Amino acid sequence: MNTPTLSRRDRIQHALTAHFAPVHLSVDNESHQHAGQRQESHYRVVIVSSSFAGQPLLARHRMINAVLSAERDQGLHALALHAYSPDEWQARGQDAPASPVCAGAHA
Repeated sequence: MNTPTLSRRDRIQHALTAHFAPVHLSVDNESHQHAGQRQESHYRVVIVSSSFAGQPLLARHRMINAVLSAERDQGLHALALHAYSPDEWQARGQDAPASPVCAGAHA
């Protein structure tokens, strides 16, 4: 039986959902905004989970990177991470900053 191969975006989404049970999760492939032949290499993740309550920013990023280590080993180059607790997300008006423009982006 052939099972469809999941895209990197789907694998990231499944891994983060399974580990953090987020109340909000968006995974955006931003590879097209970067120079070179990059496909499925640059992502923006906005994740809201009670797992992040009381955790400093660096700890949150380490938690996410640990979950996605296999993706890093398979060519994931960059993650723009925005990790919030539900209270922080509510206080922000359910909004996260946009990713910065890549210095090597196409004109």
